[in-house]
Amino acid sequence: MDNRYFVVALERGLKILEAFSEQNRSLTLTEISSAVELNKSTTFRFIYTLENLGYLERDPETKRYRPGLKVLRLGFVALNSLELVQIARPYLKALSTRCGETTNMTIRDGDQIVYVARNKTQQVISVNLQLGSRLPVHCTSMGKVQLVDLSREELDQLLGPGPYPVLGPNTIRTFDGLTAELEKIRRQGYAINDEELAAGLRSVAAPIRGYQNKVVAAINISIPSARASRQEMEETLVAMVVETAQEISLALGATV
Repeated sequence: MDNRYFVVALERGLKILEAFSEQNRSLTLTEISSAVELNKSTTFRFIYTLENLGYLERDPETKRYRPGLKVLRLGFVALNSLELVQIARPYLKALSTRCGETTNMTIRDGDQIVYVARNKTQQVISVNLQLGSRLPVHCTSMGKVQLVDLSREELDQLLGPGPYPVLGPNTIRTFDGLTAELEKIRRQGYAINDEELAAGLRSVAAPIRGYQNKVVAAINISIPSARASRQEMEETLVAMVVETAQEISLALGATV
């Protein structure tokens, strides 16, 4: 990096925005100051500017700050600008029409998946998800299929030895359990989530590969467990999602 062109003030402003997360949806001036390691006076000037530009909002009663509408717009622009989403969207919509169920696409960001496309049906799903929602990789079908290219060492570096957080009745908690599951996924080319994320929810996912044949995303079909057993999903839905994933991969330049 050439320091002659680096704008420190811009870096500080962006770090303030990065202080907000799923766990920290609103923050006080003191909390922001501590997170970005700046004194309160300097932090307040940045916050004041961001607030006046619409990137932060202040609750007059609690005096806590939260991201403003401009931040949300930037996020959606980034999601919608992803080339793979634009290419995949018609395939994903066709898959949803074909199976009559909710279909999704995610990309992996570290140990989480991020929802970048979603075709939601009228059927009730026990987990409320939107574009930009994040979930752990270890207990989601789309997360698991996006781990298949990682070596055992890379997986250990990413997730650690466990035990992993339990979200559903069948969550895989151990490193050995997850690596065994990933080996099975590599052989069969798809992943099943059987109430690992939440009770009453099943899904089947397949990986999307780019022109270098590396996994770049994943798609799935999500369904309430009351409407289909695991066996029924494997008999009817697996072929659909795998076929669609291959079509998207070919459109991205992969050699499937």
